[in-house]
Amino acid sequence: MSMALVATLARGVSAETAAELERQAQALREQNAQLAVGTRSGLAGLQLIEARLAQTRAELASFRARAAVVRNRRRAVFEELTVARAGIRATRKALARRLQSVYEHGDTDVLEVILGAGSLRDALDAVETLDLAARQDEELLLKARSEARRLAKLNGVLAGRERELAQLAAVRAAAAAALAQARTERIRTIAAMRSETQSNGYQIAGLEERARSLAAVQSTPAPVSVPGAPRIPPGPASSGVRTLTVVATGYALPGRTASGSPVGWGAVAVDPSVIPMGSRLSVPGYGLGVASDTGGAIQGAKIDLWFPSVAEARAWGARVVTITVYSN
Repeated sequence: MSMALVATLARGVSAETAAELERQAQALREQNAQLAVGTRSGLAGLQLIEARLAQTRAELASFRARAAVVRNRRRAVFEELTVARAGIRATRKALARRLQSVYEHGDTDVLEVILGAGSLRDALDAVETLDLAARQDEELLLKARSEARRLAKLNGVLAGRERELAQLAAVRAAAAAALAQARTERIRTIAAMRSETQSNGYQIAGLEERARSLAAVQSTPAPVSVPGAPRIPPGPASSGVRTLTVVATGYALPGRTASGSPVGWGAVAVDPSVIPMGSRLSVPGYGLGVASDTGGAIQGAKIDLWFPSVAEARAWGARVVTITVYSN
């Protein structure tokens, strides 16, 4: 194959690859535009979720605080009810003892008071005092019963209110938990979209760098074929076109090459004593590249091919390939 034909084929491959790289880069740009819209929408939704979550948590705290107030009030009412019921029991016992005494001994108190009185007026006053005491005991019992009924009713009302507040608090707690879960999922989704956008950005930069490298190779003038010139056979040569079987390893280090240019797709590390720096290379399965870097481990028939990510470099691994070298 003549040098002109090789250069022509190289340009065809370069042009086709550059167009494909630009298509891939444009697809990633469009994807990033969609991700940007999704991210903005996700952030707006996240703000709404956080506002609703804050409101729900505030309502939950309010219901719990009101439930605590009702619970304390109910406890105090229950203590008052206990005292009232104890008073009723004591009054009942006192009346029971008095009735038992009357039943067993008769109503001796009135006779004793009358017989022991110094005058009729004193006797009437004494009897009236006894009647007043009996009425007061009866009224005290009635009041105690009324107060006990009031406290029991109030205790029931407070118990119902406490249950209602507990139910409302439980509903708000469930809503807060659901909103917190939605917030976590929304944050995770936004982070995933941002990560994908960043990854796409790295890929776009790599594709653009590869396109620039291919464009540089394409813009190199083709060697002029002289009619009747002898064909350069494959093998070692200081210039021209030759093939070489090497071990090609992938790497993905950032920075600049030994020649000073930034790393990018098409940057190939070589042993300058085997492949001159600046030589263009055609690597099967990788494409076109430029010998622009060196390394202490690159000795003899070895080359390193740059990839934009560690995953791609690992996927390439180390392969034995026969490359074409276009030396200057």
